[in-house]
Amino acid sequence: MSGKNRILRVDGGNATFQKTFAKLKPQQMKEATVAFGLLFMLDTDSPPAKLHFHPLKNCLVPSVLDPTKKVKVYTIHITADDAYKASFTLEDGTAYLRACGEHDKIDQFP
Repeated sequence: MSGKNRILRVDGGNATFQKTFAKLKPQQMKEATVAFGLLFMLDTDSPPAKLHFHPLKNCLVPSVLDPTKKVKVYTIHITADDAYKASFTLEDGTAYLRACGEHDKIDQFP
C-alpha cells in the first residue's frame, strides 16, 4: 500500500487546535473524534463523502515542517449536521490539525 496519497499520521498537538477542540460540546467532541479517526490511513484520492474533505480555495498557510513555505489548507466536517468542521495541512503523510469549530469561522480563519 503506497503512502503517497494516504494520510499515515494525524497530529493534534497544535495549541490552537487543542484550544478550539476544548471549546466543543461533549457530543461535538465525540463526533469530531470519530471524524479525526477516519483521517488515519485515508486515501485522499477517494475520501468518504460524509467528511466533505477538500482544500480551501485560494488559501495557503505556513507549513508546519518549513514555515518559509506555504501549503494548502484542507477541511473536513466533524459533526453530522455539518455545522462544525476542522482544518489541517497535509505534509509528508501527516495531517496537522490546525483548528476546529463552526463551519463559517473555520472557512474564514483556517
